[in-house]
Amino acid sequence: MDIKVGFVDNPRDLVISSADEQDAVVAQVEEFLASKNTDSTGTLTLKDNKGSIYIIVRDQVSYVEVGSSAQRPVGFIA
Repeated sequence: MDIKVGFVDNPRDLVISSADEQDAVVAQVEEFLASKNTDSTGTLTLKDNKGSIYIIVRDQVSYVEVGSSAQRPVGFIA
């Protein structure tokens, strides 16, 4: 599944390919965005398929798009 993060004042976005479940990622992102009024750290940590870790600061996030967890077909379909 792909997770796309857009940033304020930046035309490019960050795309992370993750093997995590869609529901778990959506819950994590919703908690991250909803915690703006609390005294939390304001960061979201995501891990991709290759083991890289991304730490995202909430104040710079414009949007988060969580893709489908369904596998896409490869090749020609008869």
